[in-house]
Amino acid sequence: MLEVSVSFSYGSRRILHNVEFSAQENSLLAIIGPNGAGKSTLLKCMVGILRPEGYVRLNNINLLELKPKERAKFITYVPQSSVPEFAFTIEEFVEMGAYATRGNIKEALKRIGMWKRRKEFVTNLSGGEYQLVLIARALAQGSDVILLDEPTSHLDINHALLIMDLLEELKREKIVVAVMHDLNLALQYSDEIILLNEGKVEWKGNTRELKPEILERVYRVKAKVVEVDGKPVVIAGI
Repeated sequence: MLEVSVSFSYGSRRILHNVEFSAQENSLLAIIGPNGAGKSTLLKCMVGILRPEGYVRLNNINLLELKPKERAKFITYVPQSSVPEFAFTIEEFVEMGAYATRGNIKEALKRIGMWKRRKEFVTNLSGGEYQLVLIARALAQGSDVILLDEPTSHLDINHALLIMDLLEELKREKIVVAVMHDLNLALQYSDEIILLNEGKVEWKGNTRELKPEILERVYRVKAKVVEVDGKPVVIAGI
């Protein structure tokens, strides 16, 4: 189990206020919330890029107390997709993730269907393909927990669903925590939801328990939650 209890400030400005939650094995936890809620900051605190107050415990080990190379064996972070700046091959790029842990690069690339293309340059990939390679780099690290910051942002629906199907597969063997911008993808694929607002946990629970009045209060728009094929769907602005 992953247990999180953190607060974080930039100087005198408080960004995260006693954010507490847990994530279970074999589950996908989605973190949602409006812009500026602190979602990306929370992930950076959890992986140790930022130094928060509090703890991030995996099976009673406080990961924040470990050195970065040791922490990398337990938790990894996939940032928001951006345009690659250097012409590394796919294989070289994924190998960077395996540096600290000596993970399996070949297995990671086969997982995303890129092993045969490993000598191509990442600068020639589409946005969706590059996002897959970012995930492969995290997989090569071989950690128990994978954190993803908006893994489907700026992707077409085909690549977005491909990424989410991969995360649904990964949750069977890892704890997966993803910041999600698309509410309906979050509701369709996640098991638990955390709703952040102004650096605080506004609501947390099972996806089926999320009520429209909670969304209306946080996002300040009219909303309706309906069920389609057994999954909740948000209709906003009605």
